[in-house]
Amino acid sequence: MDGFVDLDGAIKAEAKSRVDRIEKLAGLSALIMLSAATWLAWPSLESAISGGSMTSDLKYAMVIIAWGVFVQDLGVMDKKARSRIGTVATISWLPIVIISVDYLEGNVSQIIGMLILLGVSSSLFATSRSILQGDVSVMKYRGLMGGLGLILSISLLTTTTIDDNSSYIQVGFCAIGALLILIDWFGSDDMRPLRKEFDGRLNSLESRLLILKSQGSAVDQAASLVMTAREEGHRDPEWGMRLLDEADEDIERSLSLAGDVEDIKKDSLESVEKAESIAPVAKRPRKAWDMGQREVELGSLREGEALFRQAKKRANEVIQWWQLAEEAIREGAALLAKSPHAQSNLEEILADARKKLSAEKPKKAYEFAMVIPEQLSASDDALVIAESAVKEAARQLKSADGINKELLEERLEHAEEALEKGNSAQAKGLSDGIVREILAEREAMDDVRRALRQKVHLVSRWAERDDVSDWNARLLEIEESADSLEWTHAATLLERLTTDLDAEGKASDEANELLDYVLEEWDILRNQCDASGIKVDDEDRRSTEEAIALASESHKAGRIDESLESLGLADGFMEKLRRRV
Repeated sequence: MDGFVDLDGAIKAEAKSRVDRIEKLAGLSALIMLSAATWLAWPSLESAISGGSMTSDLKYAMVIIAWGVFVQDLGVMDKKARSRIGTVATISWLPIVIISVDYLEGNVSQIIGMLILLGVSSSLFATSRSILQGDVSVMKYRGLMGGLGLILSISLLTTTTIDDNSSYIQVGFCAIGALLILIDWFGSDDMRPLRKEFDGRLNSLESRLLILKSQGSAVDQAASLVMTAREEGHRDPEWGMRLLDEADEDIERSLSLAGDVEDIKKDSLESVEKAESIAPVAKRPRKAWDMGQREVELGSLREGEALFRQAKKRANEVIQWWQLAEEAIREGAALLAKSPHAQSNLEEILADARKKLSAEKPKKAYEFAMVIPEQLSASDDALVIAESAVKEAARQLKSADGINKELLEERLEHAEEALEKGNSAQAKGLSDGIVREILAEREAMDDVRRALRQKVHLVSRWAERDDVSDWNARLLEIEESADSLEWTHAATLLERLTTDLDAEGKASDEANELLDYVLEEWDILRNQCDASGIKVDDEDRRSTEEAIALASESHKAGRIDESLESLGLADGFMEKLRRRV
């Protein structure tokens, strides 16, 4: 929309534009340097083509060409470009020094060129040292690249004779380059003091571990940490120092725990042996104790201590609860065997208790088994009550005449099956439901039969209505339900019928009162009309007579709404006549 500026997009576009311009400039610079190198090397190439010898100018052209390849990296100084520039600077600074010193004893222009090359070499050396620095891997890489530069410098020296001062200076620079390579390769990184401290501490800690192992101390975990520190610490001395700190702490902790663990071990062993004497099949306490012993032998004292405590806890549970659980299971099994009814749910509880005991969890097994006697006692009482309920339902169903018994007999069979299975709640619920439904059917049957005996009176309430067929159809539906012995449904239909009749009757009574009032008022008004000379054929008088007649007819037919509407019209016509009288 208007006035909206995409700031991020604008920044990215500007950055891309600058990068493009820098890349174009770098490409143009490389092309210019390549042209200059060709111009510089052309005399040597022309001499070689004509059969002469190549001059030393070719090596300058090679340097310019090499630098032209890498000049494009100067535009964008990202990580890759910096690494390439550092590599080239490390390789090339020494050969450039060797080339420049070769003209130490030349004329003024050659000395000026030498000084320029020495300045370039100094810049390359400073760039190399600023970019390639850091940890030991970077220093070794810088030493390796410096070695390549040294080899190139020595190859340049082979083209000269060692007979003047410049030659000795060149050899001296090569010696300096070799010294720098050795310093880089053998650890002149910024972490050398820390690495030296790490080596000293590592040696002292290894000596201490040897002494402790000779004394039988469990320091295997600390030894593992020291071994890891030896493998990793030289590359990352800070990480190695942290590993040595952990190893030192583990040694102190192991020495302080050694005495306590031995006491815990003896105490737990006594508990395990006692548990095995009570329950020879119990294996979990001994297994935990053996695992703790193995951890102690491996030097993991804390893990061993935790396992010894776990073994004691398991053993104490066996000691305290095993016999109680076995007795509770035996008692529960005996009671279930004596029960005259099936107790499937209690048998499942007993099976779960046995599973818990087999899993060496005697406390849980006891908690499961101890509830069986109480639940069995309560279940027996419930079964007695349920049995009485089933008998009562059967008696009620047998004595129930005039109702549909098919569904009730089926539900009684389900109740008897539930009683045989020991499901007292289901049996009692079904039986009570049967009794309630029988009573409801009997009550509904009495109400419907009583209403049908008064059928004539019932029909008379809608005999003169226009919708008499609808009411007769509803009564017929009630009779059909009664014939099918669906007494509850018939009673519901009867209740709806009587409710609707009562509502219609109330509305009819209110309309009748209003009609009587209008008739009384019309008798008075009609006499007044005769006295005032308003004849029978008057339009208002005739309309009033017609409206009252329609209202009376609609009321007799049961059309209450039409009757009320006609009475409203009659009242309007009467009001007109009152104004004329």
